[in-house]
Amino acid sequence: MLSLPIAMLVEYLLLRMVFQVILLSTDRWAEKDVNPALFSRELMRNSSNFLNDAELQVNRDPQSLLMKAHAATSSIGSATVIIAMLEKTGTLKIASVGDCGLKIIRKGQVMFSIYPQEHYFDCPYQISSEAVGQTYQDALVCSVNLMEGDTIVSGSDGLFDNIFDQEIISIVSESPGVDEAAKALAELARKHSVDVTFDSPYSIEARSRGFDVPWWKKLLGAKLIGGKMDDITVVVAKVKTVAVPEDEGGDIEQQQGNEQGIAVAVASAEQNEE
Repeated sequence: MLSLPIAMLVEYLLLRMVFQVILLSTDRWAEKDVNPALFSRELMRNSSNFLNDAELQVNRDPQSLLMKAHAATSSIGSATVIIAMLEKTGTLKIASVGDCGLKIIRKGQVMFSIYPQEHYFDCPYQISSEAVGQTYQDALVCSVNLMEGDTIVSGSDGLFDNIFDQEIISIVSESPGVDEAAKALAELARKHSVDVTFDSPYSIEARSRGFDVPWWKKLLGAKLIGGKMDDITVVVAKVKTVAVPEDEGGDIEQQQGNEQGIAVAVASAEQNEE
């Protein structure tokens, strides 16, 4: 069973194949009179269309999906992107370009994280319509075996720049469902992003990279702090194992010695803040 409030991902999740795609367009295109949303929307639409590709049906390879979708995208622009494809065995395959993030929470701890790809601080890799941009070949590719009860939290850098891991764990554990968790995470990230007194993950990372207040302010005890105002996209999913009748066995993995197959179901939710 799937709980699916995200219209853009309906086609993905009905195929029990793709977990999520998050894209973040860059502001510089707006300065050039280009709608920065067109590229990311077309890239996502193409990703959805290519799910019926015979090769992808067999291999379920997010990097190949990104390659095909990018090649078919004609809009001008750029975006960071993360695609995660869920195999029927419970393996999550991931391809990421840029600074979107994905964390898996298991038994109250973050047991897996995707880290950002950057040219330098605050300048992430981007899939682009321009030759100077990155391609599917630059993607960070990995996989992780999921277990029942795992919670997957993924989002744009606007989420992870403004929320610490322990805050994510607390919200996930205290929320009655994935919808509530996604909304709570997005709201807390938004709140932190506009708080000039909050010592955010972003400001801590900036200081570690050598960015700080002028020396004379340091003499007064000041330091670079504050959240980072940005678009915030959050996807939260809960992993469950479900028994499926044998007559649906063509769509599941059969478990040896069992009359029923085992499938992995994911419930997801999304909240956008700008």
